[in-house]
Amino acid sequence: MRKITAIAVTLTLLSLFAATIASGYPGGLEPEYPWWQYNNAIDFTDALTYLFGNAFDDGKVTWNKTGDEYVNIDWFNRTDYVFDDNNVNGQSVEMTLDARAFIPCYLEMKVTGNKGQTGLRSYGPGISTKASSSGYLLVFDNEIGGFVDKHWYMLGHNPHTEFDFDNDEIFIQGCDIFKVEVYANDNYKYEVEAGPLTSERGSLPLHMRSGYSMSNFGGTFVFDEDGKIFEVAEKDACEKLTVYHQFRVPYTRNTAQGRYDGKIIFRAYTL
Repeated sequence: MRKITAIAVTLTLLSLFAATIASGYPGGLEPEYPWWQYNNAIDFTDALTYLFGNAFDDGKVTWNKTGDEYVNIDWFNRTDYVFDDNNVNGQSVEMTLDARAFIPCYLEMKVTGNKGQTGLRSYGPGISTKASSSGYLLVFDNEIGGFVDKHWYMLGHNPHTEFDFDNDEIFIQGCDIFKVEVYANDNYKYEVEAGPLTSERGSLPLHMRSGYSMSNFGGTFVFDEDGKIFEVAEKDACEKLTVYHQFRVPYTRNTAQGRYDGKIIFRAYTL
């Protein structure tokens, strides 16, 4: 019975509302649109209020407004913030760890010539490896290396070669060309140190020429005093060096016969 009564009341209200719309706009002004579009221009609650006044008031009134005029403390930040909800914008923590490796130095040199070879290696800083040749010798002899002129051209080799000693540019060359190979994992320098060959009767300046191949030598360097150094090359780390050296001593009218001795040092060191 209640359901039928509610339906009847609703139909009665709708019929009254339709009649009101058909009779004209409240206030006596005719709308600019037809009556069937009236429900789009006026709120249904306003229509009920117009028809029945405050018959349906329940004594409850609320409103909700926003804006800068509704602020009691004005220095709060109410616009630039992020709600801490569902990992908004993500979060992270990060630490950077420095890494450093120390590679020990390594240096090696190999000298080959006159039926012999000497190898030297140095492992780690502060290590100085030294060695002397064993079983072979750089010999200057007229029957082995023979005689050469100032341009290092061969003049002959035998025990009785005849020369005109008015020409002082005659030399006895060494018994071989020496090949030196150097390598290091650090920047390094390679040099040759020597001095004259000496005896009780005098001294012989030592001549040397060097080249990066057997067919391409540079000029002649003269070791005419003890401890004289010829700086051959500087190389970058992990760059190999190969150098060839040839030696000679002067043979002149004023050179006293006999044995002369000296030393040649091939040296490489890191920079």
